[in-house]
Formats: sequence, C-alpha cells, structure tokens
Amino acid sequence: MPTVRISDTVVPEVFSTYMEKDTTYKHAFWNAGVLRADADMAAKLAGGGKTFQVPFWRDLDDDESDPGSDDPDSFAIPGKLGTSRDVAIRQFRTKGWSTANLTSELAGSDPMAQISKKVGRYWARQFDKIAVATARGVFADNVANDGGDMVKDISTDAVGAPAAGELISVEALMDAAQTMGDAKEALKLVVMHSAVETRLSKLDLIDFRPDSEAKGAWFKYYAGYRVHVSDQVPVIAGTNRVRYHTYLFGADAFAWAEHAPAKPVAVQEREDAGDGAGIETLWTRRQFALHPYGVKWTDASVGAEFPTNAELSLAANWDRVYPERKQIPMALLITNG
Repeated sequence: MPTVRISDTVVPEVFSTYMEKDTTYKHAFWNAGVLRADADMAAKLAGGGKTFQVPFWRDLDDDESDPGSDDPDSFAIPGKLGTSRDVAIRQFRTKGWSTANLTSELAGSDPMAQISKKVGRYWARQFDKIAVATARGVFADNVANDGGDMVKDISTDAVGAPAAGELISVEALMDAAQTMGDAKEALKLVVMHSAVETRLSKLDLIDFRPDSEAKGAWFKYYAGYRVHVSDQVPVIAGTNRVRYHTYLFGADAFAWAEHAPAKPVAVQEREDAGDGAGIETLWTRRQFALHPYGVKWTDASVGAEFPTNAELSLAANWDRVYPERKQIPMALLITNG
C-alpha cells in the first residue's frame, strides 16, 4: 500500500513557520502574558556571541523632594538617571524523530499527519520547562544572595499531617504576592505542582474560564491567577514532610526572542538503515533567548556550550541586578501541599 513519507510532505521553510506559530499558541507562559517579545534581544540573537548585554535605565531615586526657599545663595542639587545592565544567554536546542519506512508502509498511514500535530506541543512544553528551570535558578540565587525577599515559606518538616496554615490558600498566595509590595498587581500566573492543583480541585477551588481569543480553549484559574500545572517545579522531600514550590509571575517577567538557525528543520534519510528498508528522521532546531528581566546570566557553572535545564536551575548562574525587589515580578510560595 503506498504511503506518504516525511520527505514527501515536509517543506522545511513552510514547516518551520508552522512549528513556530503552533508553539507560540500553546506556550503557557506566552499566553498568560508572562513573556514579552523583545525586538532588541531578537536583533542580538541574529548576531554572534554566546551571551549579550541587556542595558536598562534605573528608576529615579525616591529621595525627598527639596523645599523651595527665597535664599538666592541656596542651590538645589539635581539627581541623575543611572544605567546598568543584565546579561542574557543564547540557547540552542534540537530534537528529532525517526520513522521506519517499512513501518509506515505496513501501517498505511501518513506519519506527517501525526508529526504536525505534536511538534508544536512538544516545543511549547519544552519552553515552559525552560522557563520554570530559569525561575528555579533565579529564586535559588535570591535565597543565597538577596535574603530571600522574593520568597514566602509557610512549610515545616514537622511530624504529622500538615495544618491548614501550612497548605496553599488564597491568604498564602496573597502573602507571597505581598513580597512585591505595591507592585503586586502585576502578578498574573501561578505555576504549581500537579499534587497541589489536585488538592485544590478536590476542594472545588479551581475555576475555568474560556480563552479570550475564542479559540475553544479553557484555562484554569485560582484566586484570580491563571494556573499552569507543571511537575517541573521543585518538590523537596524532608524527613517528615514534602515541600512544594509554587511560583507567581507577573506580566512581562521574561524577555522572549527567537531567531531561526541556518537550518531550523531538516529531513535526514538513511536508505541503508533497517537493512535497506530505510529510516527517515525529522530534525527540528530552535535558537532563542528566554531571559528574566533584571537578573543577569553569570555562566558560572555550565559544562557545555549551552546550558541544560539543570544548569539553568543553579543559583551560581544568576545574579539579580535590578536595585529593587519589586522590579522583579516573581514570587515563590513554599507549602506542604
């Protein structure tokens, strides 16, 4: 029975555009407004280098204003607008999928039909995991070097079942958000472990709202925050209890830029594989920057050219450079469930 093979149906340039658009639509952090497309970062991605600077203007100092007087010999001293910079890392990731020609022949189905449905979702999940890994590193640096002023920890390692005050609640989320002070209204997305979300669902505390773009999707909400469920958030096993990390993110917490590599999509054919029956592999490649504003990448502990998710999670690879805590629209709540 004749069948359509990957190489017959994949036009790399067309498939690359489709893959990027499909990924964006399914990317939870993008849809929640946590990622901001950064044209300057995209332009820098188009150039060379492993890292690149992200300059920013500091806010005006909150020094008390000067009272006026009629003394002609008394002069006010103006302040100045300072600058600083953080550092972003170029990331390059690849993934391929193989199809045995003989298997396709026997199945009599179109492998491209399945691949086209799944590639965008795969990369959307990957970018969400990379965002979570990045946040883990940012919070680890915050605890290690900034006094943990972005963290609210209500967990314990006591014997016995957790008390209500040690579990996630609206009040606990509000306390975590309060670490941002009067900038807390910027927080939009809560990322929680599936075990935490399951408990809230059992209590009927998760709301469902339709996609604002009317594309048929429904999203979960808790306490007014959009919910993204991910088992990539840390779960810390103690002697008696488990501690769960729940993240809060604000609008535009991360910069996002993508620049297609020289060959973002390729089809590799090995006619001698499978004892001559042939194997086809679809390769996809993504070059991007997913960077938390105000926290520079130090590149202190990376084993290869580009960081893994585990390396993104290390405190040593991040350093906060924004002078005020409230300028970083992220917060961490640690609970026992």
